[in-house]
Amino acid sequence: MTKLHDLDPRRSWPGFLIAAGLSLVLLFVLLRPGVSDGLTGVPLVLFWAAHVLVPLALLQGTQIVLSRLPRIAALNPWVQTALSGLGGSALFAPLALVLDAVFGLATSTDDLSMSWPLALIDEFLGLAPIVTFVWLALNATRLLRLDPVTRAETASEPAEPDLWQRVPRSIGRDLVALSAELHYLRVRTTAGEALVLYPFGKAVADLSRTGGGLQIHRSHWVALGHVQRIDRRGQGAICTLDSGLALPVSRQYRAALLAAFAAVQDAQASLRA
Repeated sequence: MTKLHDLDPRRSWPGFLIAAGLSLVLLFVLLRPGVSDGLTGVPLVLFWAAHVLVPLALLQGTQIVLSRLPRIAALNPWVQTALSGLGGSALFAPLALVLDAVFGLATSTDDLSMSWPLALIDEFLGLAPIVTFVWLALNATRLLRLDPVTRAETASEPAEPDLWQRVPRSIGRDLVALSAELHYLRVRTTAGEALVLYPFGKAVADLSRTGGGLQIHRSHWVALGHVQRIDRRGQGAICTLDSGLALPVSRQYRAALLAAFAAVQDAQASLRA
């Protein structure tokens, strides 16, 4: 049930990306743009699936890599997304030429009449504007909500840690959990939650300096003060927070979490005594 919730397009970036990709494939199959002339049935579906899903994977991978570079991560989120669009286009350009040849479309698109370098440049110049625009459009629903925070609040609170400069003040600062959603980070507090453009690994490293929480999974971090219980499940566990949220615990993090949770409980018992 948790995994299905994690793929809900209304709440989850991975779920939204999958839904958007499948919708674009269906749209192109129905519209049948001229570039796929001559293809019908299964070849047509496969052609557009490859031309939509592969670029989306490359775009997402490029965005994740770029977000880990300090100089890129410091840029405006729209600029970061545009750069990943250009990078993803550059990676997909040679694959697009190969796909044209595989589906027998290279002759009709005149790629075979050019030298390989010229065909590659021509393909990139044709792809980059469209791919980058689509990538910006897909990210727009998130980026539009990020802008007021990154522009206004960071300017008014320059001394605040980087992570909190990205988080709306309306949800407070009593952190409950962090969850990675590809290049986005879902920040949960006692007052609400927000999706921000910030690397999960950097957030965990930042929080490790202040203590009070632990990474429990490759995609999740929890504040120990909000952990309600830990239930063992096979080699892993399920961590339930006082908000009711249940998050998976990986085997490699289980022992550390159990020990830290026990220490917190002992400390609380001592205070009550």
